[in-house]
Amino acid sequence: MAHPKGLLMERLKKLGIGKPEFRTDNTGPEHQPTFLSDILVDGEVYGTGQGPTKREAERLAAEEALAFLERNPVQGVPAAGNATETLDDGGFEGPWPVFEHLLATSLEVANERTDSRLAGSEARDAVREFALSLYKELLQDLGDVVEVDEEE
Repeated sequence: MAHPKGLLMERLKKLGIGKPEFRTDNTGPEHQPTFLSDILVDGEVYGTGQGPTKREAERLAAEEALAFLERNPVQGVPAAGNATETLDDGGFEGPWPVFEHLLATSLEVANERTDSRLAGSEARDAVREFALSLYKELLQDLGDVVEVDEEE
C-alpha cells in the first residue's frame, strides 16, 4: 500500500494546487517526545497529526489531509466518482461524468498555460478555472455520454 504522504503529493499534483508543506514540532521530555505535524497547502492547513515519531505524525497528518480533500473537493474538480454541479453556461446540472485521465490532462495543460507570474490562491484559482473550462469543452466535444451501471 502506498504511503499517505506520497498519495497526498500525487493527488495535489493531479489537482494542480501546489505542494504540501510539512511543519513538524516536538514537545515533551527528550526520552518520550510527542510530535505534532501540520500539512499546509498555500498557507491553509489541510491536515494535522500527532504521534511518537515525526514519521508517524506526518503520516497521520497526510491521512487527514486526504480526508479533507475528499470532504472538500477543489472547485470544479470532483474528488472521486461523479459530482453534481450547476453550470453557468446553459444550466446543466450534474452529475458530471468523470474521466480521470481527461481531467488530469486538463489540469496539466491548465497548469502549464496559466500565467507563471501568478502565485498562491490567485494562481490556484486561475488553474482551476482554465482546467474546468477545458474539461467542460472536451465533454461537450464528446457529445452525449451515456453511463452504464456496472454489474456486480
